[in-house]
Amino acid sequence: MKKIPLVSFLMPVYNCENYIGASIQSILNQTFENFELIIINDGSIDNTERIIKNFNDDRIKYFYQPNSGVAKSLNKGLELAKGDYIRRHDADDISVPNALEKQISFMQSHPEFPLIGNAISFMTENGKIAPKFRNPTKQFFGSNYFIEVNNNNYWEQRPIIHATVLAKKIVFEEAGGYRISFPTAEDIDLWLRILEKHSVAIINEVNYFVRLHRTSNTQVHGIQNEFYRNLAFKFFQERKICGTDPIIRGEKIPTPPSITNKKTPKAQPGRVFRSDILNYKYKIFLNAKDWKLVLQSIKISLKDGWKLKRTWNAILFPLLGDRLVNTGVKIKSITRR
Repeated sequence: MKKIPLVSFLMPVYNCENYIGASIQSILNQTFENFELIIINDGSIDNTERIIKNFNDDRIKYFYQPNSGVAKSLNKGLELAKGDYIRRHDADDISVPNALEKQISFMQSHPEFPLIGNAISFMTENGKIAPKFRNPTKQFFGSNYFIEVNNNNYWEQRPIIHATVLAKKIVFEEAGGYRISFPTAEDIDLWLRILEKHSVAIINEVNYFVRLHRTSNTQVHGIQNEFYRNLAFKFFQERKICGTDPIIRGEKIPTPPSITNKKTPKAQPGRVFRSDILNYKYKIFLNAKDWKLVLQSIKISLKDGWKLKRTWNAILFPLLGDRLVNTGVKIKSITRR
């Protein structure tokens, strides 16, 4: 007889040929081995399927469906899951080998938490890790090994990272799974509904690396993400007041405003500040020492914004480092006296 898995990994995938092999391997390398890996191929048109089928491990359960979106893919995975626990994992990210073992150990010693998660660090598309950039931040935890999260402190950093979640399957079932009305931010909508009944724990340990690349869900759905995050919070507040929200009542929900017809003023050559690069990603590339992406970011940013002092400052200050910049500021203030 085949052993019934204790944990079911859920991995929805769509056109992830460049990263899915490494992601699957990081799961198969887990020191806790009693799991199944349910992969839902959501209509990929690249080599994703071929790469998945190259793995020879009977813990992998592969399913193909026409493109239906993340929420439907995850709900399909929940239906297929045989484990008592559900563990999420994205197709472009990496877990450390003892991630699942430590999570199972924590849940068994803290049965009051039916859902837990971990901190994450970011890595570049080339797999270089930026240890300084993590979520939740070290400040969120203070000196605590874990933080209990409820409706009162969830708002601080939205610390439940979807792809690190390990939860009892019954918690997903009680909440009704993911709501397909949310094409993105479906996880935030789910956590807010779960937090109405349960507290969860977030462990102050990085066991998962989130890959930043141009085709990741966060990058592709940037504008929609913000809209649906806000909508999830709005529905949460509405449930607190009257016990239901528009989805529960079967009403039509708002959709993101169209921006296709809005005309963007044409910027002067050399005066476009590349906030999409310099406000965050560039700093991650530097911390990860991914010099190829650092140079690429500098080249693009200077091409578009070389006339702006703001561009030069955003490039040079992180490159020089905080200590050198602070020294320069002190010297400048002394010379002005």
